[in-house]
Amino acid sequence: MKNIILLMLLLFGFGHAIKYEIVHIKKGRALNVRDTPSLRKSAVVGRLTAYITNVSVKECLEDKVGNEWCYINAPKGGSHIEGWVNSYYLAPMAKTSKFSWLRIQNFLLNFYLSDKEDFLDKLQVFYAFPMQRYFRSKNVSLMELRQKKVLFYKKWSKRDYRFTYLKILKRKHNYIDVQTTVRWRVEGHGDYESGKDIQKLRLVPSGNTFKVSAIKYLRHTVYPKPKPVLDDNATLVLNEENNETVALADNSLKNALDSKKYYIKAGSFFFDINKEYLSGISKNGFSYMIQKVRQDNKIIRRVFIGPFDSVEATKEALKVVRAKINEHAYIQTFIH
Repeated sequence: MKNIILLMLLLFGFGHAIKYEIVHIKKGRALNVRDTPSLRKSAVVGRLTAYITNVSVKECLEDKVGNEWCYINAPKGGSHIEGWVNSYYLAPMAKTSKFSWLRIQNFLLNFYLSDKEDFLDKLQVFYAFPMQRYFRSKNVSLMELRQKKVLFYKKWSKRDYRFTYLKILKRKHNYIDVQTTVRWRVEGHGDYESGKDIQKLRLVPSGNTFKVSAIKYLRHTVYPKPKPVLDDNATLVLNEENNETVALADNSLKNALDSKKYYIKAGSFFFDINKEYLSGISKNGFSYMIQKVRQDNKIIRRVFIGPFDSVEATKEALKVVRAKINEHAYIQTFIH
């Protein structure tokens, strides 16, 4: 790859429409994007996985030992990652691969990733309007879709989507139909939902990428929430290290806690919780409680840090918890 990208930039000029993809990255690994063209004297500003396509190269240069570095711009959800990568990990996208499985996967990964963000102002990047079908309607406009998204984002301020399956159903010269599976979890206002969607999407070509012109939900599954353990042996562990437990004689986990307090949910476990994990919570100056609930025939142990007296105090604690204990921790007003 050395000097190839430099030569192509000279031949076609900077800013030309040539796009690149990430290569030589094993499945499950990621390529670090750096703030300066150096391996040691640089900070990581982002990470790119092997499926990334439509990467723009703005400039390339060689370092003192002959390594070629390129400053790239790569799409990620509704935004972009910019920085320096070694040119060894870049390859020009083949012109014949416009409808390739890799390009389709890359578009859909960014499509679902964008719904984690408040991406209302740029919906046109992913949708073709008017859409043929959306939520059982026809000819849906940008304004109508935006209104639906606003209500959904207000209700669920934290959203996580895992695109797990792709099947190509039909290929035509002007569109392609695909089936996808997405596992999701949304949270907001002290509540949450999780589940799985199986969708059929029609993609139409748009430059080097696609737009969604139609969506049909083949199956929408909402997982049932775990029920509190309601037997005589139910306990709420206040501090497992010191064996401090409260027996719930009235069989009510909720009543054992003050609903006016705030808590941080720090994790859920199907097995015994690692003592080092609990010690880490204590060493960071927090109290914790463990709630045991039964789902099917399994016991789930939920770890809650707190209680805290105010939203402000909880938010400050959440910063520490996410940085040192669990980056996916979130606030809950009471345990239910």
